[in-house]
Amino acid sequence: MKPTLVHRYAFPTREAIETLLGDAVGDCEAWHIRVDGDEVVIDVVAPVPGIAPTMDDLTSLASNEAAKINTQDPEPELKGGALARRAAITCSERGFWTFLGVTSADEAKADVCRRCGITTRKMLDHDERAAAIWDDIIGKYRLWLEGHDIEL
Repeated sequence: MKPTLVHRYAFPTREAIETLLGDAVGDCEAWHIRVDGDEVVIDVVAPVPGIAPTMDDLTSLASNEAAKINTQDPEPELKGGALARRAAITCSERGFWTFLGVTSADEAKADVCRRCGITTRKMLDHDERAAAIWDDIIGKYRLWLEGHDIEL
């Protein structure tokens, strides 16, 4: 059975990206957009002419990092999961900035980390207390978006 097209929405790419990412777009050269499960993933591409690393540079960097890992005994690096991704996306929303009383994505990130008692959003997926605080923040933000008089 062939699916029936019900609606088609077309947006100018730059306008849609700026709406989604705000100032995070910057002066970029291109975007790579894909749907990953139930998320839209946007990679902002802005190489500086003449400074982009070559394949040899990348290989060299990778081998240097591997050597560092082999010579040190660091704690395993935390991996960000669904909560960290959602927090990163939410922190880029201008409405969330207004809700928090900040003016940029970086300030939103810092405010979320401060409120949750963490140093990086990756920790949201590894610290139950921080995750509970994040859930409270995002729940209040959703109510605020619906027009309720909510304060943090």
